[in-house]
Amino acid sequence: MSDLTYIECCEKYRQQIIDRFEPAKKIEDFFSEDEIGELRLYQFQKSKKVKFRETSSNIQPNVNINQMFKDLEWLRPKFVDLFKTEFSKKHSGNFYITTQPHDHHVDLPSEDEEGFENLIPFKSVIIPLFLTHNCWATTTFFKQRRVGYSITFDRDHLTSQKDSLYKIAREYDGLIDQSGNPCDAEKDYGQWSNERYPHISQNNFRGFEEEIILDYQLKSVMVFDACQVHASVLEPYEKPEIHNWLKNGINIQFYLEHENNQKAIPSFNI
Repeated sequence: MSDLTYIECCEKYRQQIIDRFEPAKKIEDFFSEDEIGELRLYQFQKSKKVKFRETSSNIQPNVNINQMFKDLEWLRPKFVDLFKTEFSKKHSGNFYITTQPHDHHVDLPSEDEEGFENLIPFKSVIIPLFLTHNCWATTTFFKQRRVGYSITFDRDHLTSQKDSLYKIAREYDGLIDQSGNPCDAEKDYGQWSNERYPHISQNNFRGFEEEIILDYQLKSVMVFDACQVHASVLEPYEKPEIHNWLKNGINIQFYLEHENNQKAIPSFNI
């Protein structure tokens, strides 16, 4: 059987991707303090260079996530046990150190990335590694998903494509809900406020509905669909001083081989 490109797999096995969709959740005490310490140290020991953009307050130690799973032999079994299935040894993702809330986006391979042949997107995780003392950080996971490449949403043209590592969507096509039904990208769900989402304009926010808000907690892991749109939210907004944070973490995407008997793969219900 000839190889299928990543996007061909997304198109051909679209329903199998949708069948794996589940609500986002946080699992507390998933990691030990020693494991978090090992992950935190790994980014500095193994980083060959640092990615950054002058337009953002985000530094990314450039670490090979696939190699990390080889070096830290305890890491893969934890997620195999969590997902109740094996997954590809190919991952996307990155470490990050930031003081800036992130806008709504989907973390998946970019159109330029190679090596994702015969793979379909499965799950993503966020692993908190550090948060400023007495601060509070939260992430909104929206009901909207989008199958395909990595993307960020900006119909107001507030950002330039040359300043973004992700494709910028000016039109919000392809949004679907957990069941795979098309979403109305023009609908205003009445959940935006400048206090909660000062980094996203009201017009850019239109078309998205909150599913759940999870807080940034050390030793925990946030688990969500790899295709799920998510963004920072300043919650509770009544206490702005707790949002003056520096946070460090990892986001990792997991993929499945399309040739697996995917109907035999159970969902994971924690």
